Amino acid sequence: MTRPQYGERTTANPCDPPVGLPGIPVGALVRDRATGREGTLRDVLLYRPADEPPEPEGRPARRLAFLRPIGGGREWTTEPDQVVALGSG
Repeated sequence: MTRPQYGERTTANPCDPPVGLPGIPVGALVRDRATGREGTLRDVLLYRPADEPPEPEGRPARRLAFLRPIGGGREWTTEPDQVVALGSG
């Protein structure tokens, strides 16, 4: 078994506090470089669609960053490496 990466939940407990990214805490204003959209970092976690069978039959879960638009609205997801703090590029 591999060690969890930073920002990776080690349990499936929904009561666990949200995690951020190195140098970018939850609640920080960020930009999604993939879309150019700006918002706040809400969480980073392992995600697998509900209809995806578990491993080894299905694909492994992937890490996703959950972002919310500034001022509220519908969250979106992106790859964690696409998230940068506003003002840092």
